[in-house]
Amino acid sequence: MKICIAQTKSEKRKVQKNIQNHLQIIELGIKSNADLVIFPELSITNYEPNFAKEFATEIESSIFNPFQELSNNNEVTIGIGVPTKASDGINISMLIFQPNKKRVVYSKQKLHSDELPYFVCGKDPIVLNIKGKNIAIGICYETLQREHFLNANKKGADIYIASVAKPKGGIEKAYKHFPKISREFRTPILMSNCVGYCDNFMSVGKSAVWNKNGELIKLLDSENQGILIYDTETELVKINQTKIEKGQLFDLKKLFQVYLDGKNDLENKGIYQWTDNYPTISIIENDLRKGVLYILKSNEKIIGAINISEEQEKEYELVKWKFKNSKVLVIHRLVIDPKYQKKGYAQKLMDFAESFAKNNDYSSIRLDAYSQNERVIEFYMKRNYFIRGNVNFPERKYEFHCMEKEIIITNNNLYC
Repeated sequence: MKICIAQTKSEKRKVQKNIQNHLQIIELGIKSNADLVIFPELSITNYEPNFAKEFATEIESSIFNPFQELSNNNEVTIGIGVPTKASDGINISMLIFQPNKKRVVYSKQKLHSDELPYFVCGKDPIVLNIKGKNIAIGICYETLQREHFLNANKKGADIYIASVAKPKGGIEKAYKHFPKISREFRTPILMSNCVGYCDNFMSVGKSAVWNKNGELIKLLDSENQGILIYDTETELVKINQTKIEKGQLFDLKKLFQVYLDGKNDLENKGIYQWTDNYPTISIIENDLRKGVLYILKSNEKIIGAINISEEQEKEYELVKWKFKNSKVLVIHRLVIDPKYQKKGYAQKLMDFAESFAKNNDYSSIRLDAYSQNERVIEFYMKRNYFIRGNVNFPERKYEFHCMEKEIIITNNNLYC
């Protein structure tokens, strides 16, 4: 059988957005023929004890129906992290969907002292049987307690999966503990961790698989979403991870080809947004040398890119921007390889750009979009970018809309 371990970045108080992200990741697992997909601790709400009571749910809530449908239609078992209501309080739970079966839930049995003001302990252990393999589940703190593993071992667990939300210190403990346990009991251990801010700490990913000899087979990085696919028969692990990083000069040739392919795709649609003189390979090389071009990669294949800087075209001086005399971030040359369009990758690059703006105290973002590229203009408008004026660039027949989005900064939070 194949087990998909998901590494996710969830957002506080944005349950529906997190659900959609989960569904996309499950689809990746399904494409890799996964029989089981497991997510990190409290992945649907993000690990936020202060908000657990507000977002605690019933097991049969209809908002989770899409997970059951995916399970039924693809013969895959799915485990997502949610706070659930119990008779004596709130549980930290994993809601489990099995093909054409009633939903079941596993609730964390051993809580850290910091969690006691918000949650109560679960009571019933769970061992899933999938294709003849017994799979035990543990959630974060309890997975580092030897007693919890021993109980799973007594119930005949062939594989142990830890669903966690851990910062750097917690991951260091896990990387010491899990190899010893897996080697002692000849049991593979898989760990699903999240990335990004959780409660009052930064979760650092590094989701991993250790084989029955305690050997680390594969791990994900500390910053990006991704999946590990573990084959229980061959003990091989495949990685599917998308990441955004600063482009390097060694990327230039392949990256420029993506821009050429993007230009040709636009022209095939009758949109003459780019010309033979823009963007050129020298422009892209200059972006790379300045360190302002960020590349979206999936398993080291270039999917797209975006220029993020403070450089504004001279034509922008003619525009009546709403946010003047402020720290402004500007976006240029967003491109997605035509083979990977309509898969949400442009959204990922824009999410990255807006997060960059928030984290670096920019008050607004500016960009321009060709007036004949209606799909792109609609894309930006849905993200709350507003047209402030129009400009003309050389060799283009039609105008470009200059668009702007405010980044609001408060004492406690940053958002746009």
